[in-house]
Amino acid sequence: MVSLGTLKKKYNSKKQQLYYNREQVVEILKKKFKAKQFDHRILLDLPNDNQLNYKHIYTALSITDSKVLSSLFNEDEIKSHGEEIIDNRENPLNFKKIKKNQEQVYNHILLDEQEGRRIDIILESDGEIVTEFVIRDQSTYLNKYLNALVVGALLSKGATDTLEDLDDEDFTFYLQNLHEFGFLN
Repeated sequence: MVSLGTLKKKYNSKKQQLYYNREQVVEILKKKFKAKQFDHRILLDLPNDNQLNYKHIYTALSITDSKVLSSLFNEDEIKSHGEEIIDNRENPLNFKKIKKNQEQVYNHILLDEQEGRRIDIILESDGEIVTEFVIRDQSTYLNKYLNALVVGALLSKGATDTLEDLDDEDFTFYLQNLHEFGFLN
């Protein structure tokens, strides 16, 4: 395993190359994960999300390609999807009681997220860079990949509490993600 000190040296030499603006982040997600943009307003619970500022949401992307999805979930996440599938079959949603409008579409999206057929990525922006992201259904892999894409710009702009210090857990997490995904090569 590579030491954190070595990773920090590599990071310092590549710092400028690790700045991705919001458009670059979207393009990378589209190419690498076959993500497609969609209107985030269809996610009816998003205005109440405590991690994002709804007014600053830049875009939303979905990943629905089954081959891509199978590479994004770990064993625990796959097990959780299986449990959700069983639970949703045993306790099905009564679509007759749901209005035939955005609410019905929204509920289908939620089922697809719960059962591992869809991941949604919501990106918040300050107009230049991605300032926050939410991944709807859990994917540790995708969370770490987005961390590697986004934190460099936040550090560069001073838009984060993360310090470029090996004693900062968030920074070492970022360094490890950069290394894992080959951004420091």
